[in-house]
Amino acid sequence: MEPISSIDIMEISDTASIPHFINKNGPMAVALDVTNACNFHCLHCFNNSGLKRNNELSNEEILDVARQIAEFNCITVCLCGGEPMSRSNIFEVIECISNKTGYLNMVSNGSLISKAVASNLKKSGLYLLQISLDGINSMQHDTLRGHEGAFIKAVSAIEYAKEAGLKTITSFAPNRLNYRTIDKYIDFCFKLGVSEVRAMPMIPMGRGGKLGPLTMNSEEYIEFQQVFRTKKREYQGKGLMLEWGDPIDHYIRMPNNDRLGMKTYCMEIKSDGSLTVSTYLPIIVGNVRNHSLKEYWDNGYDTIWGNTQIQGYIKKIQNIYDFDEFEPKPYSDEVIDLDLLDRP
Repeated sequence: MEPISSIDIMEISDTASIPHFINKNGPMAVALDVTNACNFHCLHCFNNSGLKRNNELSNEEILDVARQIAEFNCITVCLCGGEPMSRSNIFEVIECISNKTGYLNMVSNGSLISKAVASNLKKSGLYLLQISLDGINSMQHDTLRGHEGAFIKAVSAIEYAKEAGLKTITSFAPNRLNYRTIDKYIDFCFKLGVSEVRAMPMIPMGRGGKLGPLTMNSEEYIEFQQVFRTKKREYQGKGLMLEWGDPIDHYIRMPNNDRLGMKTYCMEIKSDGSLTVSTYLPIIVGNVRNHSLKEYWDNGYDTIWGNTQIQGYIKKIQNIYDFDEFEPKPYSDEVIDLDLLDRP
């Protein structure tokens, strides 16, 4: 899975076209990991995607979750992973959600998206496709992705998606292989016709905690940011947005929203049915196998960022390096169980 927060990949680009049926009694957004399976073994994968989890939701269960999500009438839903295209009934999931959601988006490495697949994604109701693209050549991209030919497949997927009429964006993980060519990368994406480039630091957890010499230092990040901001100004008004994602931002923003009386913005569901608060912390607050999403929403998830136990944990995270010090380790077998309905 790409190191982009599910809270940050919600696409709301045209508020005037948001459907009138949006439900005010549920989350505005949902992020659903449809599977942990992935055909790549990316060096920086923070959630250790690869093998399908032994306790993953079945096809029937994932469709039931999709129906529950649809009943929320969200503004936006993101299908994440793993590689979502690895889920054998992904088109059924998309069709189930799309008619009752403003914008349905998906994150993918692009390797399983042919011209026909892109067309079917569009026909099924997908609105936006985010393709992971970490460089301007195979050396940069394939090295990080651990898969020969990944660069060519990602670029082809972008071209197929554009041809099919899908809004298409890229995600970029800066590292010592690629950060000095970010200006050329942005120009390349503009020529490909993508709508947005989203970049975010690599998270030091999962395989991302073992990158060693590929990890940038503070000075290199500053150098990267200076060029990124310059290019953002250059492309302003030209149809290409450049966004830097801060993985810590929602730990500040969401509790503040709660204090202002705002409901929880996004609900996150993992491939085993677990409900989480943040994709970066091993905190579980329920499971769809035990109760419905609506039951959890009505019994504390709607104000989860005001939960004092949750706040106690998130206050431990002041920068991305704190993730590596957090106990229990995120994406290990140990979790913090704060189930809202079935306390241990």
